[in-house]
Amino acid sequence: MTKKDLIQEDIINKIIDSKFSGIVESSVRSGKTRILLNSVKRYSELIMINNPNILVLYPNIDIKTSWEKECEILEYFPNITYCTFISVDKVKDIDWDFVIIDECHLIPKENILPIIGDMCQKLKHVILASGTISFKTLVDIKYYTKLSVIVNYNTEDAIKDEIICDYQIIVYEYELDSTNLVEFGKTKKWKSTELKECNRLSYKVDTTQGKEKMFNALNRMRFINSCSSLVNNVKKWINSNTDLRFILFTGDENVGKKYNIPMYNSKSKDDLVLKQFQNEEINQICLIKKGKQGITFKSLQHILITAIDSNSENLSQALGRALLNDTENAIIHIFVSNQQFQKKWLTSALTGINQNKIQWKKI
Repeated sequence: MTKKDLIQEDIINKIIDSKFSGIVESSVRSGKTRILLNSVKRYSELIMINNPNILVLYPNIDIKTSWEKECEILEYFPNITYCTFISVDKVKDIDWDFVIIDECHLIPKENILPIIGDMCQKLKHVILASGTISFKTLVDIKYYTKLSVIVNYNTEDAIKDEIICDYQIIVYEYELDSTNLVEFGKTKKWKSTELKECNRLSYKVDTTQGKEKMFNALNRMRFINSCSSLVNNVKKWINSNTDLRFILFTGDENVGKKYNIPMYNSKSKDDLVLKQFQNEEINQICLIKKGKQGITFKSLQHILITAIDSNSENLSQALGRALLNDTENAIIHIFVSNQQFQKKWLTSALTGINQNKIQWKKI
């Protein structure tokens, strides 16, 4: 058995010892789906449930696809019902033999924690699994579900065991343009510098309340994640590293087009570009709201992140795309403005990351 096999066996035994009930934290690339499938197979045999009814709750189609592929690899085809998080109401009252909730760190985003909590307390055999769950999210999940962590095999453990490669994070801090006048506004137009426009938006955030404050904060986030200074600095990096294989994660298609590299949007009907990158036919791709979960990319050492938020799980998922143990150490390149509010978001997102792996550069 390989070291990875032994680690998977240890996690499976912990799940069985828990009577298939609890929270499983298993690092990206540790084989989480395979572990869960083997666990349900062995535990159902142990308690003599033939052909159990299994519910797998998942956040997006990539996760479902990864489960279906793993079933084919293992040649194990149990009676699985797949259901998205947002459709959990349709399946919550069924007496399932086993429930597996994959990527459970995304449950709070869908506002279904109370429903999941009720299911966990009603059913005997429920596993919540994630490779990138934050402390804050874990506290919320434990409160609602009353479940305990039965496995804690984190990224640092996987690096130590050489299951995944090590990594470093380079944060590029850039300044907003304070000299050139540019045009802003859609209907009512005005000219201002990028820095003054950012300050104007920040003032609106600081002086409003409730829904208006949230609306203004969203506008500021859209602005800072698409500003010209960001785009220009990222393009300089791209033009200086045309020989590298990398993914650029951004949140807006109109911004993504400015980088002049092949682009794939989660709403795209044609996934040719994504398949070309997976097959190493092309070496650069810009992904719009896609690819942080359920997809494996070979020979990928570099990740660029240009859309900053304060969610540490989003950052960890992006990081995980480059941690296959088939390259040298992965390098995560993050672009952030010198504005304190955005640096605060990034600092929050970096919570839980080994700070010795992070290098800040002013550009």
